[in-house]
This record gives sequence, structure tokens and C-alpha cells, in this order.
Amino acid sequence: MAAKSVLLCVCFSLCSVYVNCNTVLCQVGFCQDFHLRNTCPATAPDCTFNNATHSGLTLPSPTICNCCPYCLPLYNKGQPCSLGGAGAGITVGRCGHGLTCDRTTRLCVRMKTKCHDAQDEYDERYSKGETGIMETRPVCDLKGDYAPYICIPSQTCFCQSEDGEKLFGEIPYTGIFTNMPCRCSRMAHKIEKLLGKDVPYPVFGLRCTADGNFNPVQCLNNICYCVDPITGEKRGDRTIDLNRDYVSQLPCYNAHLDINPIKEDSKPPYKYTTPCYESVQEREDLLEQSRREGYNVDYFSSFSSISCLPDGTFGRITVNSTGSKICVNEFGERLADYSAEQNTPEFNNMDCKCALTAYVMRNSNEPPRCCKNGNFRPIQCRLGQCRCVDSDGRQVGLESTDVTKLPCYTLNWRSC
Repeated sequence: MAAKSVLLCVCFSLCSVYVNCNTVLCQVGFCQDFHLRNTCPATAPDCTFNNATHSGLTLPSPTICNCCPYCLPLYNKGQPCSLGGAGAGITVGRCGHGLTCDRTTRLCVRMKTKCHDAQDEYDERYSKGETGIMETRPVCDLKGDYAPYICIPSQTCFCQSEDGEKLFGEIPYTGIFTNMPCRCSRMAHKIEKLLGKDVPYPVFGLRCTADGNFNPVQCLNNICYCVDPITGEKRGDRTIDLNRDYVSQLPCYNAHLDINPIKEDSKPPYKYTTPCYESVQEREDLLEQSRREGYNVDYFSSFSSISCLPDGTFGRITVNSTGSKICVNEFGERLADYSAEQNTPEFNNMDCKCALTAYVMRNSNEPPRCCKNGNFRPIQCRLGQCRCVDSDGRQVGLESTDVTKLPCYTLNWRSC
């Protein structure tokens, strides 16, 4: 119960970004009457311009019921700004997206972030002709953090955190118009980081789809409802109580996303769960029974062999009967012959990222080449050109027709 209470608190604080409260503080017609008695002050013209020299952010006005329009000017790089506080000067706007006010010069400067540093490093190498044909310039958001997803040409697009860490959610690359909001994947990652290792049982709140979006059906304490797949906002007032009804009665239910559909002879109470969630629940029930019977219970290591991903499926690495690690798909089926024996470097650093990318690209004629343990082979080749890649399969540096000229070249580069 403690873990569920923590989850409710975390979900409320995070989900408030995506869910409208619809709280009505002002009566209908208030602003109409307000305009009959008052004149709104002139707004900054920046929101109207929104060009290279003048731009602004339209916000609710700091007046009763927000009846008047309001524009917050956004200053460009090099323009004067204020840090606030006594004697710091007064400005009516703030530095624009990706900028911050320098404490010394009081001018808007580019934020110092990990993503901006990566852009600068790429730009420097690009100016020297040292970037590869399949390298892409890092994309940063308005806060200077990494964009929600990244695409590797001719390969896949996958979700990433604000720090550029690869997250759950990967689809085949289909061109420059690919769009992956990845909000569910990022939100699940934040919850995992906030909870850390401080709760005895794994906690599952959100359920995502394979592309990092929200599953249109979300459930909490046996109550299920519809949400927007992109934003996670609740849609409509319809809810389903699994103690009486099955989730398929919701208009947003998608049978293709239900990996553990109800059996025809099932009776209430029903479940909207997955085999992975059920395995965790069975382990949790067993531990609680042991605790009640007076046994010492090691909660924190009891779930080390069970890992559920944000879509409710098992983790993509598991241990077989011989103690070796193997790569598996969302159904727990082994992927090719990727494996690693215990007490080997390949076992310790196994991530199966290449095996999973190849699985996503299973209909492609040019899947990536993987090491025996399912990791990306450091050298990938395509159309006669070979290139070094990182652990996520992203090109690093120039390509070459001669693999021995690549900085990542080793004698066993083919077998790794």
C-alpha cells in the first residue's frame, strides 16, 4: 500500500502537466461585463510580430479571470535582460527559448546544457568536414534539453530522455516527417527515477505503447478510463469498474494493444493486465505470505529477475535454464541466437539494443549487424562504406571504405 500511495502522489504531480482540472473560478459572462466597465492595457507587440527580431509568449493576463490579453516579450541573444531583485533593473520580458540571462553581462546568452554542448561539438566537427553522412545534428528543445526522440537514417527512431539517454519506444525510420512525442515513455522514466530503489515492490502506473505514446486505456485501482494517446489527458467521462465490467466496453479499447485478452469463460472481477504484471503480482503475494508467516523477506532482490517495460511486457533480456543471458521480444520469445555466458565481459555489458533494433527492422533488407550478445557491432557497413557507431547504433565520425582506417577498428570487429 505504501508503494501505491507513493505512486499516486508521483502520478498526480507529474500528470498535472497533462490533465486539465476544468476548475471554473469565474462565472460565465464575467469578462464580457468586465470589458464594458474597463479598458485593457496595450500589450507588447512582440506576440503579433513573432519574427527574427521580435517574438513573444502569449499568456493568461495577470488580471481577474484573465480577461485582458497579455504578451510576454522574449529577448534575443545579446539583448539586455534582468535577473530580478533590488537594483537589478526592470524588464518587461525574459530571455527567449534556449537562452538565459548572464549574471555578469546582464545579456541573454545561450544556455549551458548537455544538448547544447553536443550541438557545439557537432558543429565544430562539421566545419572541419569530420561528420559522417549518417550523423545528425543533435536536436534540443526550448529548454536546451534533448528533444523527445532521435532518428537514425535508414534505421529506426527511438525515444530519449532530456539527457539523451535511450528510452523505451522504437519504430522503423520512415523519413523526415517522423514524429514521436514520447511523453508516456518519458513520464514512466521520470517515475522510475523518482522512486528509485526505495520501494519494496515494482510500481507500475502508466502503460505506454511501442512508440512511447500513452496506451489509450489507463487503469488505477480497477477503474479504467480513456486518455489521449499523445498528451495523456483524460477523454470523456466514461469509466469502467473491472469488478463488474470488462475493459472492452470503453470506446477507446484496442484489442491489438491487449496482449493478455480476457477468456470467453471469464467472470468478474476482470483484469486488464499482462503476463509480466501478473508475474510481479504473484511474487508480491508470495512474499507477503512469507512475511505474515514470520520469515525474513528480502524485498529488494526478490524482483531482480523480473523486469516489466512501460508497455507491460517483459524486459528484453532474460536468463535461461543454463544461466546464460538471452535477448527476447515482447512475447518472451528468443531473438535469433544472441546470448552470453556467465562470468564473461559479454554477459556483464549485454544490452540487446542491436538485437531489438534488428527485430523492429525485421521487414528491412538492411538490418544492423550485432555482436554475439545482441549489442551493436562497433563497425556497421552499408553500400560499401563502413562507420563507427555507439552503443545505440548512432554513427560517430567519418565513414571509410577501409575498415582498418576507422578508430574503432579491432582485429575481431566482425565477431566482437
